[in-house]
Amino acid sequence: MILTRTGLKLALSGALAAGALFAVASASAGTSWSVGVSVPGVVVSSEPAPVYYEPAPVYSPPAPVYYQPAPPVRYQPPAYVAPAPVYYEPGPSWEERRAERREWRRREWERREHYRHYREDRD
Repeated sequence: MILTRTGLKLALSGALAAGALFAVASASAGTSWSVGVSVPGVVVSSEPAPVYYEPAPVYSPPAPVYYQPAPPVRYQPPAYVAPAPVYYEPGPSWEERRAERREWRRREWERREHYRHYREDRD
């Protein structure tokens, strides 16, 4: 039997629908079922049924219990540690920083002027 493309699509969609139906049914029912192959027929053996023998009672002394004594309590006065004193040197004032900044600007201006004149002389 040769399946056409349409027949193949129809068979695959049917299998997909059946799988979805079984998945939804098992998800909502909360029960499960399965199909299996087990041993056929009833097995008869000549051995008698197993007999249960209760074991003899055994006495075992309880495990020894050892309580370690609590360590001795020692009371000490609390120890207070103060941090070491920190001393800071006063930094430059704003006038000194402003003067340094002006000096730096002046040097930068002189360097650029020197470079400009040197470049003009070289050409």
